[in-house]
Amino acid sequence: MVYFLSKVVGFFIKPFNLILVFFGLSLVTKNKKWKKRLQWTALGLFLFFSTPFIYDFFILLWEKPAIPISSLQGTYDIAVVLGGTTDVEREPKDRLFFQPGGADRITHAINLYKAGKVKKILFTGGNPRLFENSERDNSQVLDFYVMCGVAPEDIIIESASRNTHENALFVKRLLEQRGGGGRIILVTSAYHMRRSEACFRKVGLDITGFSTDFYSPKPQDRWRFESFIPSLVILDYWGRLIKEWVGYIAYMILGYI
Repeated sequence: MVYFLSKVVGFFIKPFNLILVFFGLSLVTKNKKWKKRLQWTALGLFLFFSTPFIYDFFILLWEKPAIPISSLQGTYDIAVVLGGTTDVEREPKDRLFFQPGGADRITHAINLYKAGKVKKILFTGGNPRLFENSERDNSQVLDFYVMCGVAPEDIIIESASRNTHENALFVKRLLEQRGGGGRIILVTSAYHMRRSEACFRKVGLDITGFSTDFYSPKPQDRWRFESFIPSLVILDYWGRLIKEWVGYIAYMILGYI
């Protein structure tokens, strides 16, 4: 039920959908006063949620910053990589396809492995579809890591979890079956790191966060001219960020963090 509600709520909290709702209501409302209010509300929401400068302010506050690989002390036993960034169902299945903007989670774990900072890589991520409970075939992820030089015996795949809460639970269970996790680096997107860290620590795993996949601007781009020009891309970015905020609050209420 929680998984179902998260998908349904996620659809309705997207700014683009809200703008469509207000604009649609303005078309069917006969009251002229309310028609104008609804139209101005739709316009105001569009300008607010499509202006990069406004989005940049909030994403900079939320994302966990990147840390240099050289700053990591010693060698970690395992890098836990959260899924949700690969498209293993796309044909042909002779290669690994990445979701837009999501390859960093996979490739930065390889950076850590090659730098001698982690001994093993554990990829966790199952089937995200709402009405399917079957495990996802992540063999392409394993093949990709092997192709990039990771030894097969240093790769662990967890394919049953469907959300961050289950990522943490199933990873802990898997590590316990293998005799414990030791020192763990958690690799996920910067905007998703706060909830991820909280979930893993809630189940008793001591982790070090390693943020990837940034949506915040570089310092030199913060005040660029384009930051004040409405962009449809930013509407999509806002949907991702708001979904993460709602997810964080929901996890707090449910006791997952």
